[in-house]
Amino acid sequence: MAGYLVGGRFLSGDITLRKLVPVSCGVELTLNAPETIRAQLPLPYVDPATDVALDIPNQLLPQRDFIGWVENGVLLAAGQIQGDPFSFPYSSTLNAAGAWDYFRKRTVMPVLAAEQLPSNVTSKWTNTSLRTIAKRLVQQACSWPSAGLPIDYEPDFAGTNEREYPGVDLMWVAEALTNLTEVEDGPDITFRPKLDGVRHVRWDLLTGDPDLTQAGADHYWDVSAPGPYASISDLDRDGRDLATHAWGVGATNDETQTRLEAKASSTALTDAGFPMMETVENRNSVLRAETLQAYVDEAVVRYSAFTETFTIKVKRDQGPKLGTYWPGDWALIKIGATARIPAGRYRVRIIRISFDAEGDVTLNCAPERVAGGYPVPASDRAWLSTQLRALQGRIDETNRG
Repeated sequence: MAGYLVGGRFLSGDITLRKLVPVSCGVELTLNAPETIRAQLPLPYVDPATDVALDIPNQLLPQRDFIGWVENGVLLAAGQIQGDPFSFPYSSTLNAAGAWDYFRKRTVMPVLAAEQLPSNVTSKWTNTSLRTIAKRLVQQACSWPSAGLPIDYEPDFAGTNEREYPGVDLMWVAEALTNLTEVEDGPDITFRPKLDGVRHVRWDLLTGDPDLTQAGADHYWDVSAPGPYASISDLDRDGRDLATHAWGVGATNDETQTRLEAKASSTALTDAGFPMMETVENRNSVLRAETLQAYVDEAVVRYSAFTETFTIKVKRDQGPKLGTYWPGDWALIKIGATARIPAGRYRVRIIRISFDAEGDVTLNCAPERVAGGYPVPASDRAWLSTQLRALQGRIDETNRG
C-alpha cells in the first residue's frame, strides 16, 4: 500500500493514531471545495506494528476527530469524520470531509455578548482584498470558544473590496467563501493540510490571485510514447451551452419601472450549419447599459465554442509524483496523433485529483472553450482567448466608469 491513515482530534490537530492500514481508501481533492476521504478498516483493528488491538469506534468519533491520508511524506487530505457506517460483521467505513466542510456548520457571526442576538450584529470589512475578506471570515469563526482550529493564515492583501454580512441573515461561512470564489476575479480558496512534526496536523488557509496554482513550471506528462506513465482516459466535448443569440437583463429603474435590456448575436455557428440557439444573461445588479451590452457580447463569443474536458490517468510513483501537484495547478501534456485529436502539447488546469490506496491517480481538468471540433493546442488558441480578453476589458472599463 502506497500510503497510510492518521487520525486524531480535529480541534487541536493532535494525532492520536498513526499509520493505520485500511482495507481500502478513496481520496478526492477538488478545487474550491472540501476534500473527501472514504476509508474502510477491519474490526477489530489490530495495529500491524505493535500487534495491539485498537478500539477504533471509540477512538475516532464523528465530528470530534479527523482522519488524514499520508503519502510520500505529504499529508494529502485531512478532515472531520462525518460518519462511520459499520458493515456486519467485521468492517467499518470512515467518511471524512476537509476543513472547508466544518465551516458549513458555522455562521458569519462575531462572538456575541450575553445580551446580544444575531440581529444586533453585522460583520463588515471594507477597503481590502477578497482574499483578506476570506481570511477574516475564517478568523472570526475561529475566535469563538472551542473553535480555535490549528489554521495558519496568509498576510493581508491590499484591495478596495467591501463585504457586509448582517447577523440576522445567518449565512454559513462556507457559503460566503464560495460566493467570493464565484465573483469576477474572485480568489480560489483552499484549506491545505500539513504535518506539523509527527504528532500534529495543521491547515494552511491559502487564496489565489485570483488563481491558486503552483509557483514554478507546469507539471509535464508525456502520453505520446509507447508504455507511458500517463494516459488520456476521457475527452468530453459538451455543446449544451452553445448559443447564437444572447439576451441580457439588468436592473429595474425604481422611478420609471423600466428594466435594462440588451441583445447580441453571432453568425459563427449558423454559418457552420448550426441552428439558432439562445442564452439569457441575468445581471440584476447591472445599472449601466454599456456594461450589460459587454456581457451579452462576451456571451455570444464564449458560447460559440465547445467546452472540452480532459481526464488523465497518471502513475502515482512516477514524476511528477503524487503529493507534488494540487488542484489549481497547471500541467502540460504531450499527446500523439489519435483518431480524436491531433498531436500537440496541451496546457490544462487540474481541478480534481482522486485516487485509491493503490493504483493510478485520476486528474480531472478544467473545461476549456475551444473554437473547433477538437481541443486546440496551447500555441493555437489565440483567436478565442484574444476575443474574450478584449470583451472582458470592456466589462472592466464600464464597471470602473
